[in-house]
Amino acid sequence: MTRHEVYPDYHESYEYHGNTAIEITRKQGRLTIKQDWILFDSVEEAQDFFYDN
Repeated sequence: MTRHEVYPDYHESYEYHGNTAIEITRKQGRLTIKQDWILFDSVEEAQDFFYDN
């Protein structure tokens, strides 16, 4: 699943594939300026973050 958030200077996408990690990609136009992973201790914790934020 992917969720997009748009800000005035960039946009972020969060990708969650049902495990304990969420990938965050921040882009400015077509340029990727940040790509990182958030790691969680449990699947439930990752799901809560993805659906609540």
